[in-house]
Amino acid sequence: MGFQQKITKIKELSDRRRLPRLGVIRLGIKKKSAKGVEYPAEVNFFVCPPEVQKIYGEKPTEIEIMFPIDNIEEVFPQAYKYYGSSKGLKCQGNGEMAYCAEKGEMIQKSCPCEFLETGKCKQTGTLMVMIPKVSVGGVYQIRTSSFNSIVDVNSGIDYVRALIGRFCMIPLKLRRVTTETHHDEKKQNHYTLQVVFDADIQTLNALISNTSMVLEHSRQLQLPSPIEENPELDPVDVIDEETVEPCEYPEFQAEAAPAAPQGAKKKLIKKYDKGMAVICADTDNLRPKTDCDTCPKYEGCPAYE
Repeated sequence: MGFQQKITKIKELSDRRRLPRLGVIRLGIKKKSAKGVEYPAEVNFFVCPPEVQKIYGEKPTEIEIMFPIDNIEEVFPQAYKYYGSSKGLKCQGNGEMAYCAEKGEMIQKSCPCEFLETGKCKQTGTLMVMIPKVSVGGVYQIRTSSFNSIVDVNSGIDYVRALIGRFCMIPLKLRRVTTETHHDEKKQNHYTLQVVFDADIQTLNALISNTSMVLEHSRQLQLPSPIEENPELDPVDVIDEETVEPCEYPEFQAEAAPAAPQGAKKKLIKKYDKGMAVICADTDNLRPKTDCDTCPKYEGCPAYE
């Protein structure tokens, strides 16, 4: 005897809708020096999949985007993230508390911790955008660890929402913008992200009039969770025929430090060791390790034993 009533939906499941991830857009490339050392290198353009390059060219600095939903926690989730040497995410926090995977269990810790100070943990924002001229059938993921990019993207989104009452399904532009920064008395140029609303008053009024209808439809959609893979394990894009081994810290990559003196065997104390750099015990600033070899205070430096 068959059932007289058919069940065709599951509560809180059958009504869910999720857009697929179409690809990943990167903000830099991985290089390998002549000595075989891999290191990240920032570029001033979007590193795009072939279908995006077909529309915007090989090295675009501006792409047209839209956000499919009006939830900033899904279109631009942000957290402190630590990967360690593994492929997957090991810890993420919000500046007050963090969840960490240890020995197969998820434990709660205070945040931030020493990994943020040593550069192993970084602030990370993951932008999820549609690129209408390429496809409206899904989203592209863009990850940034830039402080200025996170602030500027949040600012652009909030500005659009203040103007229109929403930021989803609004034609926007995502740009790489040259930004001058200063670190350790050195001027540098970096290429940050900006979300720009470029429209006249007629377009603005038309978008405002559609806000209620757009928000109603956008509430039915969800976005895929960000890909949580260690960016340090990305494949190498370029083999760089340089003779100087690159520093782990970008602010030192432009300068070739002097060679270490013969017979230098002093051991750097762990709490001062930051990979290819050292926290200078005299100034509290980051310096390349090889700078210590020519420092007049090297022999009595408390950073070494």
